[in-house]
Amino acid sequence: MIIDLATGRFEIDWKQIYENLCKTFLSEIRLNLLLMAKIFAIAVVIGILDNFKSNFSHSTIGELAWMTCYMMIVVLIIQSVILVLNVGTNSIERMTSFMQILFPTLLAFLIGMGGIASSGIMQPATVLLTGVTGVFLKNVMIPLILLSAILVLISNINESISLKNLSKLTRNICSWILGIVFTIFIGVLSVQGILAATFDGISIRTTKYAIETFVPVVGKMFSQTVDVIISSSLMLKNAVGVLGLIVAISVCLYPILKIFSLIAIYKLSGALLEPISDKRIVSCLNEIGSVLVILLVTLIGIAIMFFLTIALLMGIGNITVMMR
Repeated sequence: MIIDLATGRFEIDWKQIYENLCKTFLSEIRLNLLLMAKIFAIAVVIGILDNFKSNFSHSTIGELAWMTCYMMIVVLIIQSVILVLNVGTNSIERMTSFMQILFPTLLAFLIGMGGIASSGIMQPATVLLTGVTGVFLKNVMIPLILLSAILVLISNINESISLKNLSKLTRNICSWILGIVFTIFIGVLSVQGILAATFDGISIRTTKYAIETFVPVVGKMFSQTVDVIISSSLMLKNAVGVLGLIVAISVCLYPILKIFSLIAIYKLSGALLEPISDKRIVSCLNEIGSVLVILLVTLIGIAIMFFLTIALLMGIGNITVMMR
């Protein structure tokens, strides 16, 4: 694939990609329909209990029956939430591991085309930021998302218990953390990369001029050889970078589709159950869908962050060549 990318023979079958995406998404929807059917059956029972609650001799009997049905829904929700959280965690680990393998390769090509300063600056920055970001999101964001889901389930057990504001605050904290982390990541790499690329471009141009001027007889030929080496390294680096972009998208695409399909199921269930079931059940399903949106945004955000980082490393090499 790298050879095809470098020589311009690589082609993407967009039709096949579209068909595979649709097939994957529909298969996930079918898998989640069973969950939706179970929730619907229990919610209908809860709706019936609410209608006949006044006929019970003691209100505690009706509340106990409602609590039993609600706990069954809670078990189903917890199982699905833990499943997608594990999928999200594994996806973050895979993307982080892949980037830690890809970045040294791209930096080696930068050195091969004369980007010594760029490589020297970007190597510690990429290793540190990639590792810290992946560990931070996995060990901080995922537990916060799980905590928010638990608060949603607890707040809907009884009307006298209200933790919705705390759950909402937890989701807001997740959003703030994502914004700060992504801003720092992209900002640091962008500033350092552009400055280093400018320095490397001027250094290469100066070196070529010195070789042509002060090396007798073979100076011009040697300078042209350097041009060929730099251009070849640029071509290979861009090919590896494009391959890295494709792999980064492929790694996170399935988890994103899986989480999005589950969000659609929860939101659809909440909308369809609103006329027939208890409002607490409807509120619980809608809020769980909102919690999973945070997980979806986290995966999309880290994918975009790594995508832009690869593009930045590719751009640094292009700027270096342009400046010479």
